[in-house]
Amino acid sequence: MASDNKDFQSIINENRAKKSAASWQGTCLEYMELVKADPTIAMSAPSRLYNMIIGKGTSPTTEKVLAPGYEDLVRYNFFDEQIFGVDESIHDIVKFLHAGARRTETGKRILMLVGPVSSGKSSISSLLKKRLEEYSTNAPLYAIDGCPMSEDPLHLVPRHDRGKWEEILSGVKIEGDLCPICRHRLLNNPEFKDDKGNVLWEKVKVKQVTLSERARRGIGTFQPSDPKNQDISELIGHVDFSKITEYGETDPRAYSLDGELEISNRGLIEYIEILKCDIKFHYVLITVAQEQLIKVPGFPQIYTDLVILSHTNQTEFDKFKSNKENEALHDRMYPIYVPYNLRVDDEVKIYKKMINSSQFSHIDIAPYSLEVAAMFAVLTRLTESSLCPDLIKKMRYYNGEAVMEQEKDPVDLKALRQEGKKKGEGMFGISPRFVVNAINVALSEKEKEGSIMPLDVIRSLRNNFGHHIGFSEEEAERYLRLLMADKGSVNGEYREVAKKEVNRAFLFAYEDQAQSLFDNYIKNTTSYCLKKKLTDPVTGEPLEADEKLMRSIEEMIGVSENAKREFRQGIFVFKSDAMDQGKPFDFKSYQPLNEAIEKKLMSDLKNVVSLTIADPNKKDPKTMKRRDDAIESLKSKGYSERNAERLLQFVGEVLRKEE
Repeated sequence: MASDNKDFQSIINENRAKKSAASWQGTCLEYMELVKADPTIAMSAPSRLYNMIIGKGTSPTTEKVLAPGYEDLVRYNFFDEQIFGVDESIHDIVKFLHAGARRTETGKRILMLVGPVSSGKSSISSLLKKRLEEYSTNAPLYAIDGCPMSEDPLHLVPRHDRGKWEEILSGVKIEGDLCPICRHRLLNNPEFKDDKGNVLWEKVKVKQVTLSERARRGIGTFQPSDPKNQDISELIGHVDFSKITEYGETDPRAYSLDGELEISNRGLIEYIEILKCDIKFHYVLITVAQEQLIKVPGFPQIYTDLVILSHTNQTEFDKFKSNKENEALHDRMYPIYVPYNLRVDDEVKIYKKMINSSQFSHIDIAPYSLEVAAMFAVLTRLTESSLCPDLIKKMRYYNGEAVMEQEKDPVDLKALRQEGKKKGEGMFGISPRFVVNAINVALSEKEKEGSIMPLDVIRSLRNNFGHHIGFSEEEAERYLRLLMADKGSVNGEYREVAKKEVNRAFLFAYEDQAQSLFDNYIKNTTSYCLKKKLTDPVTGEPLEADEKLMRSIEEMIGVSENAKREFRQGIFVFKSDAMDQGKPFDFKSYQPLNEAIEKKLMSDLKNVVSLTIADPNKKDPKTMKRRDDAIESLKSKGYSERNAERLLQFVGEVLRKEE
């Protein structure tokens, strides 16, 4: 036991040694030497947030078609693995912070995230606050020692000297005034005066600090409560009556600078559900946003340098913006819409993140289990469109998937997205929280078995409607149709996916057979397009292109007799372009042909699959061998043996019903 304790103590000592403590202390004069060497030390709050995000770098967006105004859209690595599917919203937030870092008027606005519940507004705020704490340990931050607002030591520089010092300090902009308490201490403490009465501001002590929400230093959170009981002092500080008798009513030392706006100085304040607050709280923000001043009755104005990050839901925001009495506030707010994610792949990432942080992370989740949930969520957030009447196909377009109809009758994706945005797409529908609740229930029900299937998730989503408040009857009916209907639903889509999975499992050496069929088709198509005959490999005689083979493949995806020439020429052009660009050209390259070849192979195999899985009790060696091989194939794709068995059983039922 003693040795164990010793080991624990060594671990503690090692952790202490690694910890980088903020230990620098000095005078304002010494601090200015640091600023001279590294001007970023004196950056403003918006600059700190902007540099924190940009410092993590960027990566290209996965969006194939960019909306107007987002031509420079990138993914910010800062948000990776935490925030998904709202790249445009993140883009807008970073641009706002960039404007603030350049000291523009835009950067002084109240940043307001607007969106439906569980769209990621609070997650964005929490991530910024958490990372800002970490960033302040790596990017040194300094404050006047003893200042309740941890203010910038450059505020000590007298106004009449600032122009000269800005030149000396490599163009660092000195803005703002001392807080009332620091100003009183500087002017009234003999320590900071020489024999001639000059104020020795350069001797004021400065120390290195870190931002911390728990310590109420540089990061604050303000949350509305009962309007009748909530006091404005929570936001702007309060008069300390115990000190009035000692110092007097107007002495700045009698005022406690402990409001959320003051303690958030140098960093960020999260203003939760801002529009639920009493209007008097909003008017305080007008001068903070415009002039960076907190106006306290009977006391000096207080300069503050911070980013106000607020958020609200769509319903509250619509009421607020329609009220003309709020025009002064309208003019000082910068709304950014944070809709629900509209990409299935990103929605899956949201669910994985939530599951991995729970105690269900050990449960085996069969392929497509989270995908069916994500499909359902995204479908509920889409609007009907004449450009793409089929919601399933629209969902695939948004997800960046190649859709057969896109090749035959191209859809203008930019117009499709713009139309959806105008209709408020993503600002309504099922929330991630609703879906995760259903997934968690499915996981808990199957915890003993140790695995779940897409069918379990679909069933749990359906049952979850009985445990949710807020849907109208019409909404619930529409959502259930999207989930359970025979066609144009998640249930219908999963049936097709399941059949394809099983067919592929039975089709051994799938890729080799698909590539062989592809090569044969391309050889005949090239002969057809160039009007050149093929050569019989055995006899050497000239042969016509195999029309029967080509049509058997093309008919799988609805290419008519009249359209076959255009389809074949399109493939020929695609092949030429790919070769010119040095890209590979195989059966996976051209999506419509890939789909056609897959359907052709599956069609040829359909009877074998049906006979093998129609009767699970069939024990003849040949059938059992096929079934065992199919299960092994499914296991290699991520299915547990139990889930593979359940999948075969489900597809067997589907095929029997279809027959």
